[in-house]
Amino acid sequence: MSNRYKNFYEKIHKNRNAILDSGVSTELERQGAPMNDTQWSGRVSIDAFDILVNTHKAYIDAGADIITVNSYASSRLVLGDSINEALIEKINKRNIEAALEARSKTGANEVLIAGSISHQVAWQHLNGQVKQQIDIPVSTVDLTFAFTEMRNLFELGGVDLLLLEMMSIPSRTTPLYDCVSNSTLPVWCGLSAKRQNHKSQITSFHDEKVLFKDNVKAAALYNFDVMGVMHTSVDLISDCTSIIKEFYKGPLMAYPDSGYFQAPNWQFVDIITPQNLFNFAKIWRTEGVKIFGGCCGLGPEHTSILSQLK
Repeated sequence: MSNRYKNFYEKIHKNRNAILDSGVSTELERQGAPMNDTQWSGRVSIDAFDILVNTHKAYIDAGADIITVNSYASSRLVLGDSINEALIEKINKRNIEAALEARSKTGANEVLIAGSISHQVAWQHLNGQVKQQIDIPVSTVDLTFAFTEMRNLFELGGVDLLLLEMMSIPSRTTPLYDCVSNSTLPVWCGLSAKRQNHKSQITSFHDEKVLFKDNVKAAALYNFDVMGVMHTSVDLISDCTSIIKEFYKGPLMAYPDSGYFQAPNWQFVDIITPQNLFNFAKIWRTEGVKIFGGCCGLGPEHTSILSQLK
């Protein structure tokens, strides 16, 4: 654990708020970085390294206390069955390098770098439609191998923490939780949810048969340093936070998305304004949230206004 992280965590426990960056991959897309049909932003660190560095810099300049490595879509689960398989280590080392370079160039030495790990697998298409993640089988052996590889790269690469993003499918989250439970790095856990209508129960983002509450209960067993809800509609954050608080007593984070994904591109439709996001975040602050950010569709302008919460 880095001294940088220790200092940050002590401040959070002393009632300080902090700002996580907003969407990385979607901001890369807005800045012109190429998106791949099945691997999304998985190889941007090779194809558009300067754009990646500048994206991280923009978030630091906007007031982010934590920036996220562009690794959501760069694990072996996404890149393994493609021409990029031989480049997985290089891609992820360049991902980390871009975040480190941005921190160095801005002189913001106290900014934390979070290594993102997801259980996303490569997007697949059937009859012109993108298959649902829960309909794409992946073995526990393959999951564990991919997660271990990412964990090791981050431990050796100099990041400050592991950030588990879009945790939603129990058969994939459990191997990931087990894998990072013995990491030398602190671990934060971000869960994702959805609700069909205001009368429905809140479910897993990917599987409507799984209650969000059950995903929270499973994650809470691992004593993560921080837990929260992410890549979820703003109007669900408060209810999801309330559920998390039933089972977890540590620091809370919240970072919603806005718009929707249509592979390989994010659709920047009806994106929440920075001011409206700020208004929601002020409510979340009263509900105990300490770490605020944005996910897909949100950019530096959202990070900038959220920084007023510090």
